[in-house]
Amino acid sequence: MANKVQNGQRIVYQTDASGVYVGESLADPDPKNNEQWLIPAGCVEIKPPAMPRGKKAQWVGYKWKLIDM
Repeated sequence: MANKVQNGQRIVYQTDASGVYVGESLADPDPKNNEQWLIPAGCVEIKPPAMPRGKKAQWVGYKWKLIDM
């Protein structure tokens, strides 16, 4: 299911509890601070790399890492 980006939203990248990429989500602007975003828990703003067959992307604190499935 694809997210439809509404005006003022941005796409972020959802991970599970292990940091494994599971899909896209949406972040809304913070109504109290226009320079900040309300990013859902477990999401990061950096797009994961292309994943070759047999690999998945895992967020490791500050970057994506490709791991075996």
